[in-house]
Amino acid sequence: MLNPLLIETARRSSPPGSARRVIKSLVRSMTSVARWIEVHRQRVRLAELEDHHLADLGLSPAQVRKEYAKWPWQA
Repeated sequence: MLNPLLIETARRSSPPGSARRVIKSLVRSMTSVARWIEVHRQRVRLAELEDHHLADLGLSPAQVRKEYAKWPWQA
């Protein structure tokens, strides 16, 4: 995830309006990418589980394959 110090530093500085919008946009973009990476990692871990572990979670291999095939930004 993003470094909290980086976020706090960005908040403390007071750049002009347009620069502030650019910084906010970059922070939002970085947050989204970090979230997508985490979603991808979770889907990979889920796909690595054996069928009996999936059954314990109430999931079928077909459901996991469908979830794994999604792009990270897809819910």
